[in-house]
Amino acid sequence: MADAPGRVVEVNENKLAIAAAIVPSSIAGCLIRIAITRLQEYSGAPVFGIVYAQWIGCLIMGIAMKKKGLLVSWYHPFHPAITSGLCGSITTFSSWQLDTFKEFANYNAYPHTRGKNVLAALSEFLVTMAVALNGLVFGQHIGELYFPVVYEQRIIPRGFSTKYLDKKDYFTIVFGILSWIGVILASIFTKDQRVLAFSCVFAPVGALTRWYLSFHNGKWPHFPIGTFIANLFATIVLAVLSLVQSGVSLISIACDVVDGLATGYCGCLSTISTFMVELTSLGRKDSYRYGFISVVVSQCFMFIIMGSYIWSQGVNPTCL
Repeated sequence: MADAPGRVVEVNENKLAIAAAIVPSSIAGCLIRIAITRLQEYSGAPVFGIVYAQWIGCLIMGIAMKKKGLLVSWYHPFHPAITSGLCGSITTFSSWQLDTFKEFANYNAYPHTRGKNVLAALSEFLVTMAVALNGLVFGQHIGELYFPVVYEQRIIPRGFSTKYLDKKDYFTIVFGILSWIGVILASIFTKDQRVLAFSCVFAPVGALTRWYLSFHNGKWPHFPIGTFIANLFATIVLAVLSLVQSGVSLISIACDVVDGLATGYCGCLSTISTFMVELTSLGRKDSYRYGFISVVVSQCFMFIIMGSYIWSQGVNPTCL
């Protein structure tokens, strides 16, 4: 749509096309997160597996931030598909909070003192924060080095109306629907990778919910309420699902569904990539306030929901 710097281009913001583009990109993001995490599940791994997914998601987010104009000039839904769909699904806030809580509570019953539990939780927290920030900044540097052309657009909001859809939009919508149908059929007929299939089925639900909640981020200029609600709700749901896996007797397929909800829905509903963008974009006081409240409130719910059970009943995993 644009071929020269400085040119102003009018771009229709069709939310139906954006939502459809988020579906396959969230599935791809979920698959990338699962694959990277599984690659790190080996004896003697120097860091926890999810940290590489957090870094890669933030790296891509940093590039997309700097290349927003270029992406929008190609096709407007590309940018939200990459940021909200792909990056938001590769990274996950709720799993980070669950892993931090498990270290606090010594969920795996490692033979060390309570003080070491605190150190382990701090390691989980600080390493993830440092890696995510590094990925975001490095991605921004890459974005500044390559494709330096800056395109200026005037975005015209079209809402969810079908009146302004063009051929690209219809293709995107059909592709998004077929992608979702494909993973649903895979979850029905597969026997060996049901957790993976269920995760892909629930991934778009989480990503689309988070994207819709992001509409409310502008209501409080100094506190992104939409992202906060998405991350907090995903953390609460993940705590409940983890509790179900620890104290309720479930059949095999029920365990797979619960695991799919935890990995797909909660993993894609929550995000660290957007969280890091917001932390670096807000003023210093607002950034610390937002980050502190997000983490502390999430940990409080983890302690209330999971802690109250495992410290009274113990850890009794029923889905292995």
